[in-house]
Amino acid sequence: MLTQEQRDEAKRVIGTSASDCETGMILSATTSPVSTLATVAETLHYMNANGIEKISHRKALMKAGRKALNVLGVL
Repeated sequence: MLTQEQRDEAKRVIGTSASDCETGMILSATTSPVSTLATVAETLHYMNANGIEKISHRKALMKAGRKALNVLGVL
């Protein structure tokens, strides 16, 4: 179950355009990969629980998640 803060963050992420979502999350993955992975997981969980499809946002989140894992792998 997500906290209110996590739900608000998920709403903020999916409330932007898919392009802005991808750009912001990729930048975040570079500077804060662990936080980005948490945001990606929480946002996808929120979307699944609420039946929100937004395929382009899901793809952007997955791309950011992969970037964050790559950054962690290099560190």
